[in-house]
Amino acid sequence: MRKSMPVTSSLQDYLEVILNLIQEKKTARVTDIAERLNIAKPSVIQALTILKERGLIVQDRYGPVELTAEGKRYAQRIRHRHKVIYGFLTQVLGVSAAAAEKDACLMEHDLSEETFKCLLRYLERQDIDALLKKEVGWRYDIKS
Repeated sequence: MRKSMPVTSSLQDYLEVILNLIQEKKTARVTDIAERLNIAKPSVIQALTILKERGLIVQDRYGPVELTAEGKRYAQRIRHRHKVIYGFLTQVLGVSAAAAEKDACLMEHDLSEETFKCLLRYLERQDIDALLKKEVGWRYDIKS
């Protein structure tokens, strides 16, 4: 069954965008998702169909996209990884915000769980901007 198939990095991006849109605009629509990802609406519809099959989203025909409880947990986990990596790149390595954003998006999908947990442990020991630490939450409190 397709539900057991791994969620690709592309589908992870959809989940993260849906979560961000819901938090920013209180709703996620196909048009907004397409705009945010800079892709065509038919591509979004195709991806949403797969996410529905995997039980990560629900959507009535032409209605807004909603995350299931599992989809929300998955999206929060991806966004957490993104923020932590972005914070590491900007705060520790001094990478520019633009480059860090692009690189964090690439790295969030492929970084192993072991490496990510080691990164979190390292960051917990560093003297990093307290506001950023609070916002990102270095501790890995998002269940995978």
